[in-house]
Amino acid sequence: MTSAGRQIRALLMIGTLAAFIGGADTRANPAGDTAVCAAGTLGVSRVAEIDATGGPRFGAPGPEPFQLLQDKEVVLTFDDGPMRRFTRPILEALDEECVKATFFIVGRMALSDPDTLRNTAARGHTIALHSWSHKRLDRIGTAASKQEIELGLSATALALGQPVAPFFRFPYLGESSAMRAHLKARDMANIAIDVDSRDFLTRNPSVMRRNVMAQLAKKGRGIILFHDIQPATAGGIRALLGELKAKGYKIVHIVPKGQVATLPEFDAMAQREAARRKVVLSTQPLADRSAVWPMTPGDGENLPWAPPAQGSPEPPARIVKPVSQPAAPPPGLPNLRPSVTDDTWATNPLGRP
Repeated sequence: MTSAGRQIRALLMIGTLAAFIGGADTRANPAGDTAVCAAGTLGVSRVAEIDATGGPRFGAPGPEPFQLLQDKEVVLTFDDGPMRRFTRPILEALDEECVKATFFIVGRMALSDPDTLRNTAARGHTIALHSWSHKRLDRIGTAASKQEIELGLSATALALGQPVAPFFRFPYLGESSAMRAHLKARDMANIAIDVDSRDFLTRNPSVMRRNVMAQLAKKGRGIILFHDIQPATAGGIRALLGELKAKGYKIVHIVPKGQVATLPEFDAMAQREAARRKVVLSTQPLADRSAVWPMTPGDGENLPWAPPAQGSPEPPARIVKPVSQPAAPPPGLPNLRPSVTDDTWATNPLGRP
């Protein structure tokens, strides 16, 4: 542990409410945030304000992967949305426990459903960045990677109608030295993960929940990765929050100290894409607008330093393609309140008759 890490741990042990941790200011959750929470809810234990100047990195692997967190603290993060049929039930579950999370948004998804994106922000969650179209930035070259980052930023800010947090997560956790340098130059924090729900490998909520709790039992804390485009998370997040509460885990909400400005050339591109997509999407039901990212061998969004889960009989979740022609109105929202052992999700994840 570095001297800075020892100093932070000492401050935390004596109960200091504000400490600077490698670009983050951790503060006790303001009383106004907890006052509105019903008795018995999980709530937010603490707010960590991150200064993204110079592009700090958080999450494993690293010399001090848990620098943001004390023992039994977790950060909830959701990637790849918004996807209305799954994002909104997740938001409802988070509201029930009065907790806040960070949503890493894909730009083209944001333009597909800006209403859900704005609703997410209105509920007090942090809106962060996950590229324009979820390409692996460690495989497509510097110019294309820069466009993925900057167009994703411009599109998300356009759809949201306000600046977004200067937090970026690499798609597939595929980092490159060139793009790490780009984030540093743009004063955008690189938010990695510590715990992987592996929700894209199962449609069963109980499997997702066991993945998370098993890793937390070993690590004791961490930034948790979910996807708000996956049925296992939509169906299991409520039970997972209950288990976190029962086992004494506390929620930390990460928020930005500042904002990140978009670049004019990419703003123009985002405006053109928004206009084009508005016409195309007018023929598509909201429930089917977004694609689930394909997961192929070697591309899984697993923890890159850990072996894959063994012995799982379930195949990766299938790809849900956008509807290209007018379709009948979508069915009602699926029942996303199954018990944690409800295996019907394995065969009918969208709750369709």
